[in-house]
Amino acid sequence: MRKLIPALAVAIAAAVPVVSIAAAHTDTERFSLIDTSATAPNPAFSVIATGAFTDAGTATVPSKGVFVLHLSAGTITLHTEKKAAHNTKTQTATACMQTQTKHGGYTIAGGTGAYQGITGSGRAALVATFVEQARNGTCASSFTAVQAIVTASGPVTLS
Repeated sequence: MRKLIPALAVAIAAAVPVVSIAAAHTDTERFSLIDTSATAPNPAFSVIATGAFTDAGTATVPSKGVFVLHLSAGTITLHTEKKAAHNTKTQTATACMQTQTKHGGYTIAGGTGAYQGITGSGRAALVATFVEQARNGTCASSFTAVQAIVTASGPVTLS
């Protein structure tokens, strides 16, 4: 009889369905966005997210201070703080270069798909470099190259 009870317990356990209750999970997420187009004011970023989850896609800027990450499993909307930018300009005989840096914070304003219910906030930094051709000793009014890199990191909670 003693051998029958453990065997019966195993048979019952195998027959009972396992219900998984997903608890909210908080971990650090890092976002890296890179834009190399000279199509301002409508940049299109390549984005990679790593940490609590890993995903990739593109990001758009539908309005000032708002980034919408279009990832393979859904979207995430980030709202950034409006901070003053630090600008530097370097001019040589043949080229002009401008660098813009911003530091601030962001808040996750929502998500869709696998990211529905996501919350979080963190710190963000932007470094943008603009190259113009110099003509007759002055900088041209259009850019020949642009590179913008945004990095952001902070805790996220996925429900």
